[in-house]
Amino acid sequence: MKLETTREELQKHFDSVIESAIDGILIIDQQGTILESNAAVTKLFGYDKDELLGSNITMLMPQPHRDLHDSYVRNYLETGMARIIGIGREVDGLKKDGTLFPFRLSVSEVKIESGSYFTGFVHDLTHEKEANQKLQEYAQQMEEKVHERTAQLQEEIEIKERTERALMESQKLYEAIAVNFPNGTITVLNEKLEFTFVEGTGLKDIGVRTSDLLGKHYLDVIDSGIRPMVEEKLQLVFQGKHCHFEIELNHLVFRVRAVPLPNERDEIDRILLVETNITQQKKAEEEIFNSLRKEKELNVLKSRFVSMASHEFRTPLSTIMSSASLIERYPLTDDQPKRLKHTDRIKGNVRNLTMILNDFLSLEKLDEDRLRTNLSTFNLKEFVDQVADELSTLRKPGQRITVLTCNDESTITTDQFMLQNILNNLISNAVKYSPEEATITIEINREEAGFKVVISDTGRGISPDDLKLLFNRFFRASNAGNEQGTGLGLYIVQRYLDLLGGSIHVKSELNKGTSFTVHLPSA
Repeated sequence: MKLETTREELQKHFDSVIESAIDGILIIDQQGTILESNAAVTKLFGYDKDELLGSNITMLMPQPHRDLHDSYVRNYLETGMARIIGIGREVDGLKKDGTLFPFRLSVSEVKIESGSYFTGFVHDLTHEKEANQKLQEYAQQMEEKVHERTAQLQEEIEIKERTERALMESQKLYEAIAVNFPNGTITVLNEKLEFTFVEGTGLKDIGVRTSDLLGKHYLDVIDSGIRPMVEEKLQLVFQGKHCHFEIELNHLVFRVRAVPLPNERDEIDRILLVETNITQQKKAEEEIFNSLRKEKELNVLKSRFVSMASHEFRTPLSTIMSSASLIERYPLTDDQPKRLKHTDRIKGNVRNLTMILNDFLSLEKLDEDRLRTNLSTFNLKEFVDQVADELSTLRKPGQRITVLTCNDESTITTDQFMLQNILNNLISNAVKYSPEEATITIEINREEAGFKVVISDTGRGISPDDLKLLFNRFFRASNAGNEQGTGLGLYIVQRYLDLLGGSIHVKSELNKGTSFTVHLPSA
C-alpha cells in the first residue's frame, strides 16, 4: 500500500509537471497512435483529450505530411535515418476547426522492452511569426518614411539651390528666404571660413542669434572631433565640388549640404551651407536599428532556449520512463530495495525537471521585470535544513550534506521563494560536481546586517578564466562535462540577490573544490 501511494504521488507530481508545461507534449507508439498528451496540446489543436487519446497522430497534420507520416516512421525504424527525430524543425499543425498554425516540433525516441515510443514537443510559433511580420511591416513603413523624407529633403535642397541663384540677383529676396528657412539655417562663409551671413529658424533651436555668429570662424562652433573632416570638405567646395556632412549643435543633428558660390568673375570666393535639422530622423533610424537588434537577440535567445530545453528534458524523461517500467518487474516484497532504487531515480529526475522549469520561469519573470520580493520572517537554520533534506535525493553514493551554525538565534526576514531558489542552485551544483563520498558543507553565521551562508565542496573546481564568466546567462564551465545544466542557475542566483540587496562571492581551485559565500541582509 505504501509503494502504491508513493507511485501515485510521484505520478501526480510528474503529471503536474507535464500538464503545467507551456509547450505541448505528445507520446505516440510506432503506429502513430496517441498514448498521452498534456493540456497545452488540447489548447493548441482545439481537441478534447478524449478525442486525442487512441487516435492517430495524422489527425493533427495537414497534407502531404498526413499521407506520408507512416512512411516517415517506417523509414526511420528500418534505416535509423531521422528527418525530425532528434533534430527538430518548423512544421504546420492542423487544428480541429481546420485552420493551420506554425510550430517548432522536436521529437525524441524512448526505447523500452515493449518497443519504441516517440515523444513530441510542440512549441507554438504563431505569436513569434505575427511579431516578426509586424516588425517587418513596421520596418518597411519606417524605411518608406525615411525614403520619403530623404526625397523631401532632396527636393528642398534643390529648391534652395534654385533659390540661391535667384538670390544672387536680389539680396532682399535672398535674406527674406533665409530668415524663414524652415527646420534649419542658411549660412554663407568666406574664404577664411568666417560667417558672412546666417539666418533660419534653426538658430532659435540651437539658442543663438545671427549677431552671435557673424565674423566668427565656422570651425570654432562645431565639435573639435570632426573639425579636420569638415575643413577638408569645405576646401573641396572652394574647388567647385558639392559636399555633404553632418554636425551636432546643442544636442541637435544637422545635415549640411555645401555648395560653391561663384562671383561675377566666376571665381569661388564664398560657399553656401544649407543646414537641415535631422534630429527626429536620426532618432527614428536609431529606434528601428534598436528594434531590429533586440529582435535578433530575442530570436537567438529563443533558439538557444528551445535547443537547451529539448536536450535537458530528454534525459530525465527517458530515465523516469525506464525506471517506472523496471519497477513493474519487482512485485515481490523482497524486491523492495530494487523498487526503492528506481523510485529514488524517479524522484531525483523529477526534481531535476522541476529545477529546470523553475530556472526558465524565473528567467522569464526576471527579463520582464515581473518579480517582486515577498518578505516574511522565519528561522534560517531550519529553512536551510529543509532545503538540504529535499535535495538529498540528488546525492551520489556516500555523499553527505552538513549544515553548521554558530548562532542559536537565526531568524531572518527575506523572500523565501528567492532564497530557496538560491540555495537549490548552489547546493545542487555542489552535489553535482563533487565525487562520491564527498561532504558538502553549509555554514551559517550572523553578520551585522544579516547572515553569511557559505556553501563549500571538494569537487572538480572552476578555472580562473571560467570564474570571470560564471554569472553570465547560459554560461557553463569548460569542465562541466556531460553533467546536466542550463547555464542559467548562477545568473538567476545573482539576479535574485540583487533584488534582495545581497551579494555573492566565489573562490575555487581546480580539482580541490569551490566555495560560494552569500551575504543575506535581513529586512
